[in-house]
Amino acid sequence: MHIPPVYRRWVTCPEPRPEASLRLFCFHFAGGDASLFRVWATRLPPSIEVCPIELPGRASRRDEPPITRFPELLEQLARRVRPFLNHAPSAFFGHSFGGIIAFELARWLRREGAPLPVRLFLSACPALHVRTRPAPSISHLSDSEFLSEISSRFGAPREVLETPEVRDTVLPALRADLLVAESYHYSPEPPLDVPISSFGAWEDPEVSSDEAAAWRQQTTSDFRLRMLPGNHFFLAAERKRLLESILEDLAPAPRDAA
Repeated sequence: MHIPPVYRRWVTCPEPRPEASLRLFCFHFAGGDASLFRVWATRLPPSIEVCPIELPGRASRRDEPPITRFPELLEQLARRVRPFLNHAPSAFFGHSFGGIIAFELARWLRREGAPLPVRLFLSACPALHVRTRPAPSISHLSDSEFLSEISSRFGAPREVLETPEVRDTVLPALRADLLVAESYHYSPEPPLDVPISSFGAWEDPEVSSDEAAAWRQQTTSDFRLRMLPGNHFFLAAERKRLLESILEDLAPAPRDAA
């Protein structure tokens, strides 16, 4: 499959698997980058090719201006992902901010009549239709106030957020992604005919178990909810269980006994 290099800036592939039967597109949390999912490629079977998304303004794309409006981000990302969907089935995994992107990308594909993912994995992300009021805007705050709000809202350790490395490398991307999130507005559409797996954490101050469970209303197909230990940033600590759950949910349904 020939994919222009510009598309590969958006859709990375740490371990190419041309013979894979499914591509797992992974969408990072606010301020994150594609490297969060690099190890997944070594922990999942050869039948799955892991394709983490790298947005502008971070990591390998740090010199590019970030996108700060959700409609523009969705349109640009969708056009880069679309060519990959004709060659193999796909699944989407999104954590927090990445869950919003994964869900809206699936709805964009449906509107365009494009191939849909075989399953959505939405992690630490509230069902978007239950948030009737947007969270208070914080992207305009000073660095100190901004990081304090991030720590309070998501449970991120303040001492980690204030390290020079985070301030130099993560803070610009985090601000850009928060601007994107603050520009997002949910619009009602019919539920997707795509199975959804929702992951929440019992100690997450940002997403309640009810909000994680409410994703059930966004699918006419299979729905599974798993509540895990930890807070909003359980992505690394619960990696083993997450990957086991992904494999379980992607497995073909057992046939009824004759």
